[in-house]
Amino acid sequence: MNTPSRMRRGLVAVMIGVLVGGGLLAVTPAGAEVAQLAATNWKKIWKQELQPYADKRYYKKSKADKTFAAKADTYTKTDVWTRTESDARYQAKGSYATAGSSYTKAESDARYAPYPSLIRGSYFVSGEGTGSALASNGISFGHTFSAAPATHYIKVGDPVPTGCSGTAAAPNAAPGNLCVFEGATFGPVSANRGICNSSGTCFGAPADPFGASIYAQASGAGLFQVFGSWAARPSSIAPNPAAGARGTDRPSAPGAGAAR
Repeated sequence: MNTPSRMRRGLVAVMIGVLVGGGLLAVTPAGAEVAQLAATNWKKIWKQELQPYADKRYYKKSKADKTFAAKADTYTKTDVWTRTESDARYQAKGSYATAGSSYTKAESDARYAPYPSLIRGSYFVSGEGTGSALASNGISFGHTFSAAPATHYIKVGDPVPTGCSGTAAAPNAAPGNLCVFEGATFGPVSANRGICNSSGTCFGAPADPFGASIYAQASGAGLFQVFGSWAARPSSIAPNPAAGARGTDRPSAPGAGAAR
């Protein structure tokens, strides 16, 4: 009957069983083996048993795309400076100002007056004499503009020209303009009144970069007076050569002009 031989074959069949997903897969009829293999959760086995031990020397494609620049996006040789070019362009690390050797922004703001955006002042012209008598009054910006401003003399009742705005009570000027507003006139004042520069040029000539003169002429005998205000707005302020690049001209006399 060869019974020992059968028993050995049965024992071998059991011992050849394969552990898959925690279960014993016996080499039994083919249909049962296939069914058990199909039911095995290979994704779970990968995640829990195999993936933790996978080789970590490599990036996934998606992670590599986020981590590294594409080859076409890398710099070429002409896109970057050499060390010599960088040294010539930038201040060396050890040559920066040390702490306490320069002002902070707050200290500078407290120490220096800002560049004026608008300078305002008032004027008074007074004279006495015949119809040929002249009187004048000088005004000072208190700063030197980078360019002489255009002049506009606005008599009482005149329309406000381009480059000026406001009134005698609140004069205003666009950048690069000096606007003189009359507030009132008294006595025999002729229509001959306006602005002159330091060279004696009047009638619409530019002012000086630092100020101008306002004049009026009498129309008859007696006392005549003209009151008003002015506004000047620079395009920019010229540095004061005596003070260096950081300084600006200061007012030549108290009350010469007020910055707004």
